[in-house]
Amino acid sequence: MSVVRLPGVLTVPEAAAQVAVSAGTLRNEIKMGNLRARRIGRCVRILDEDLAAWLRADESLPHPRSTT
Repeated sequence: MSVVRLPGVLTVPEAAAQVAVSAGTLRNEIKMGNLRARRIGRCVRILDEDLAAWLRADESLPHPRSTT
């Protein structure tokens, strides 16, 4: 069976590579409801626009200050 690639639809590892985080980090964000994803059977897919929205939302969070 061949896999059909849809433009703008990413697997978790592909999305993780694009934003330089681990796939586990994205899976945790999906579980916590911070990142929207779609389940198709056993496969999880993330739309480009949902990944971009997650990145924008993360920018609005306060970042801890360095104590050095």
